[in-house]
Amino acid sequence: MQTTDHPTRTLLRLCAGLLLLLTLAGCASTRNGQQVAPADSPVIVRFGGQTYTIADFEQRLQRDIGPGVADLVAQGQTREEIEQLANEANVRVTIFDRMIQDLLLLDYARRNGIGADPAAVDAAVLPMFSPGVDGSLAPMTARREQAAREQLVFEVIARNTRADMVKARHILVADESAAKQVLADLAAGADFAALARERSQDTGSAAKGGDLGWSPRGQFVPEFEEVAFSAPLNTPTSVQSQFGWHVIEVLARENRAFDSFEQLRASSSAQALYEQTFVPWYEELRRQAENSGLLEIAPGFDPNSVPLPFPAEGGAR
Repeated sequence: MQTTDHPTRTLLRLCAGLLLLLTLAGCASTRNGQQVAPADSPVIVRFGGQTYTIADFEQRLQRDIGPGVADLVAQGQTREEIEQLANEANVRVTIFDRMIQDLLLLDYARRNGIGADPAAVDAAVLPMFSPGVDGSLAPMTARREQAAREQLVFEVIARNTRADMVKARHILVADESAAKQVLADLAAGADFAALARERSQDTGSAAKGGDLGWSPRGQFVPEFEEVAFSAPLNTPTSVQSQFGWHVIEVLARENRAFDSFEQLRASSSAQALYEQTFVPWYEELRRQAENSGLLEIAPGFDPNSVPLPFPAEGGAR
């Protein structure tokens, strides 16, 4: 039977998506007013005085891949085919690891004073909000809590993903003659920020005195980037690009963490930087948590022993 999408891609997309959406935040059972697992469900994780059970993990599977599994069933895939795809992609192990990662990163956020932005949480939740069948606001409250946890996890990822960055400012003008005049005025003692506000055709940065903030490699057109990462500091230099002539002043360069998840996601090297810098940092965080006893995983627990979240009805062909 033909399907609307290749089933392997469909199932992998449920768990991956964009890079940095690799890490989905928030354990489905959180002891803060959301659904709590049955008391008799076997404990699989202990973390910071809390226990998490097989039922918690089942809830997490349902949240992360339940709708996608239902879609595959509706497309005509059998349970056996879906099980094979899940095993080949190591889906359950991946989601269990993410569940552990969420616990560690949310704890890191708490210990380091990283908080959620209520306005950003509302922006993520309100457009998709609809009251419960009884008109209650409980669904929105639960979704806001989940969105806040996601935001915290993403911010911790950003603050522990590093890249070579440059702090620069520029003045964009139409031609080489105008660029030479800017350089001459700067050499005569003119203020860079004032000239940027007066002459730069890049209206976004002009309002900030030409300031571009901290930027990782890959954010600029090649001609601009070559100068940004090679020119002497505090020495205005001109270069031509497809946008016109830039007078660039490099203020600093260093290997540093991203300021926000949005900045990380916008980076053309986000995936590579995540793997090269965040993953080793996280692996050390987890190792320390396990060695200290903060994190305990039940010996012998196999995530693949937990059933996939097939729909209650119509789940088999």
